[in-house]
Amino acid sequence: MIIVLVIIGLDYYQQDKKHEGTLSANGYVDTIKHRFAQQQVERDVKAAERERKKLWEAGAKPHLPASTKEWMRYELTDAGNEDVATAITEYGMTPLISSISNTAELMSLTNAGKDGILRKLSKTGAVYVQGEEIAWFDISLKPESARNTLAGIALSRQQNFMAHAVIKKGFAVVDGVAFIEITQDTTSPAKALAYRKIVGRIGIDEEVVVRMHTNASDASIRELLGEVDYAALNALMTFPSPVVGKGLSVPMARQPEVATKMDRLYSKMKMVQEKTASKKLENLDFAAVMVNAMTASGFNSEGLMDITGGEVFENQDILQIGYGRAQKLLLDSDERHAALDGPAEQDTAATDIAAEVDNAAKDAAAEQEAPGFFSRLKDKLPAFGESEPKEAAATRTKASQPVRVHKGGLGGGCAKVGSIKRCSVIGQ
Repeated sequence: MIIVLVIIGLDYYQQDKKHEGTLSANGYVDTIKHRFAQQQVERDVKAAERERKKLWEAGAKPHLPASTKEWMRYELTDAGNEDVATAITEYGMTPLISSISNTAELMSLTNAGKDGILRKLSKTGAVYVQGEEIAWFDISLKPESARNTLAGIALSRQQNFMAHAVIKKGFAVVDGVAFIEITQDTTSPAKALAYRKIVGRIGIDEEVVVRMHTNASDASIRELLGEVDYAALNALMTFPSPVVGKGLSVPMARQPEVATKMDRLYSKMKMVQEKTASKKLENLDFAAVMVNAMTASGFNSEGLMDITGGEVFENQDILQIGYGRAQKLLLDSDERHAALDGPAEQDTAATDIAAEVDNAAKDAAAEQEAPGFFSRLKDKLPAFGESEPKEAAATRTKASQPVRVHKGGLGGGCAKVGSIKRCSVIGQ
């Protein structure tokens, strides 16, 4: 009893100080209720995040549509089915680059050949058949790129290059998700696509990627896309999109144009990310590079240290949140113009979106374009020429200092800023 009374007395004293000596007995009881309620909210938030991660790890295939009256669903492993065999042979199915987690999995897929690729694809997609119409429908989860290792930056740049090496047009906007149709792959300019290629994304960097390769008509494609619960897919994201799964409706006639605008916004944000990557490569700290190479567990692992030794700040959370805000601004602006039954004021919308993007990425934007990944890496490596520029060499002679932040201190010379852990090594 004495111990309990002492604890209560000390707690009351501390709470009373916060209220400048005016805390009554009833007020103290209210502070207890408030603190317990706050702790419960925190526990609920942590439980929700654990559940989200669990669902993310389970993958998005459970969100694919079941068979409907119009569409019959078949698994990719059912190779004896004629329609499945047609899809496998003609529809150019490939796993996302980001879905390959490490070198061991890459080697395993290479050695297993076509059967290994099909087993992997069967975890994310299925084949749908309606009469003569056949569709490969895939929903894959792309984890946040590892922006703190050379392997992660290289893979991210490869994905961005492949995404831009196509000719595309807006197709549809379904429940806040923009879908584009890829009409030509410029890496194979002489070979026309033998099927229609539809792609939609939720989020940026950490993404839900919806892909469909099909011979179906516009109406059939829209029908199948409309069977997906996009709100449930959006809930898998660390930062859910403010426009996806909200029941937003874009007039059919305007959907291709709006989808094109949303895709341009996505491309612009990816360019901001690319500029930051170039800035990182200009400021490589090779001690950190080596530590990360040894401690990263796979292609999507960050390692332990900031690859630039604190010279270049990057927080992917800013990019993801800013992208969601810019999407909402774009759709709200388009909705206002559509309500006026007049043409969309594209210049005004573009100005507003550009301002939103710049604000969201203010810590990441670089002023100039930089050379490619491998040429910059070659310039940085001593084995290919001068060990490093004179100015950089002079800078490296100074002892490195720990990054000082006030969020999420980890001790031991490490600190966490956003989603990146930064550490210093004495004398690096």
